[in-house]
Amino acid sequence: MFLAISKIPPDVKIQRHLTSIHIDDWLREDLFHLRWWLLLCLLIFSVYVWWKIVDKTRLAEISLYAALTTIVTLGLVEIGEELILWDYPTDIIPIFPPLTSLNLASLPIIFSLIYQYFGTWSSFLLASLGVAAILCFILEPIMVWGGLYQLLKWKHFYGLPVYTIIAICIRLVLIRIFTTEKSSS
Repeated sequence: MFLAISKIPPDVKIQRHLTSIHIDDWLREDLFHLRWWLLLCLLIFSVYVWWKIVDKTRLAEISLYAALTTIVTLGLVEIGEELILWDYPTDIIPIFPPLTSLNLASLPIIFSLIYQYFGTWSSFLLASLGVAAILCFILEPIMVWGGLYQLLKWKHFYGLPVYTIIAICIRLVLIRIFTTEKSSS
């Protein structure tokens, strides 16, 4: 019985208990309530709009940008929640990843469209910084006001460099990937 676990570690028991509480709260407080529907509609609307305006001739490239942005964003959201920097009181689903429409769809979609439309570094940087400012100083406060986002040990302006650096780093990764691909052919 090499793989048998004779005793469940205490931290796993605590995590199981917290997950159970979180799911119970989600079923009671979030599922099918107005904020939940708002998040779900925002998610569907974001994907629909993105699909309508994405450059289908570059679909794989732009989708890769959006997917990498989603991965990075979900990782940072999980870190922020784990470190109790912020909270998303309403999730579309009650377990990881925290599927809020902002981090699942809106951020990756918005930044992938910046990637699509702003081809030069200077225009990309300006657009990324502008969108980061809109996210930090307009959309995040609206989400706080609407009860969809809660700042605990975080300030809105902290996100400005974070959003911008994410956009830049993912663009650099894609440039590297496609440069390597072209030089290998």
